[in-house]
Amino acid sequence: MPKNTEYIQELEYSTYLPKREDLERIDKTAQANTNTCIDLINGELTHTVIHWEDTLISKGKTIGKTYGKKVNNRCRIVHKNKYRRVVAVPDIHGDYEHLISILRHAKIIDEENNWIATDTILIQTGDLLNRGNDTMKIYETVLDLREQAAKKGGIFYNLIGNHEIFEVRGNHYFTSSGDFDEFGGMLEHEEAFGPDGKYGQFIRNVMNTTMIIDDTLFTHAGIRPDYLGGGIEEINKYIRELLQSTPSPKELGRMYKNNEIHPVLVDRYFDDYGPFWLRDFAKNPESEICPQVEETLRRTNTKRMVIGHTPQSYGKITSRCSNKLIIIDIGVSRCIGGGYYGYLEILNDKQEVWARYFN
Repeated sequence: MPKNTEYIQELEYSTYLPKREDLERIDKTAQANTNTCIDLINGELTHTVIHWEDTLISKGKTIGKTYGKKVNNRCRIVHKNKYRRVVAVPDIHGDYEHLISILRHAKIIDEENNWIATDTILIQTGDLLNRGNDTMKIYETVLDLREQAAKKGGIFYNLIGNHEIFEVRGNHYFTSSGDFDEFGGMLEHEEAFGPDGKYGQFIRNVMNTTMIIDDTLFTHAGIRPDYLGGGIEEINKYIRELLQSTPSPKELGRMYKNNEIHPVLVDRYFDDYGPFWLRDFAKNPESEICPQVEETLRRTNTKRMVIGHTPQSYGKITSRCSNKLIIIDIGVSRCIGGGYYGYLEILNDKQEVWARYFN
């Protein structure tokens, strides 16, 4: 790990924690985020002229089966061929309309937003919020669909992204004024994502850092082998307990003034090389990253890694390392200058992995 990682982390929280009481500054930043979103929605039209065709990424006998030692825990889910397919949806960043469009196209929900995917596992790879204005609507929809899936058949899993970590920390650099208004203000927004808040408890108690579904490893930004520790169950347990111990942003600010730094601000899992912020797998040469990807897959007994986090050029799902790494963040949200429609579909019955697109 680079020696300056702790410095970078300290610079971040030492910048925003002291400014939490400067409500005028926070309001200006939030309004700027809203204005940026509006400008991008009105001015960024690339997604309207680029139309990708559905692409078969891989086909083979490994899909829907497990190999080697079987591990039964809440983070390694062995469904074999009980479910016909797995659908992976990338970063949403506050764009409710595009989330709903994707779920309808994938036949997860009907036109009235009722769950219909009784033969499907749905996994969303994190960053539901920030940048856009629809955070509350998105989280309410997710919670409702999880409940519907549990009753009707099918499963809906959710992973933690770096922007969920931002909310737990109380870092509002990417929060829009529309989001604050939706909750009734910044403090009400923080309360909703705090230790006792509805969405805060969902992040802390339900969402995972990483999951294995059959032979596919899912996480937000990627997992290097030097971050695996004792395995994905240990990672999820460690992050869950750390987030559960994280107090409100107000209390984090008080602790900072007393030179008390909570691990949520400095733990190595939250640095630039951990599973929430890693960019290397998406940006660095394959000669550098593929050995790391392959070692992670070997140690987790999986065949491929699926990640989001880093938007891919012109809304196209990218595969690297001979299809062992699939990057599905296509820039769904119009508020990041994307606005593309797409998702990953793993067909267990046909043993195929598809990149799906529509307009």
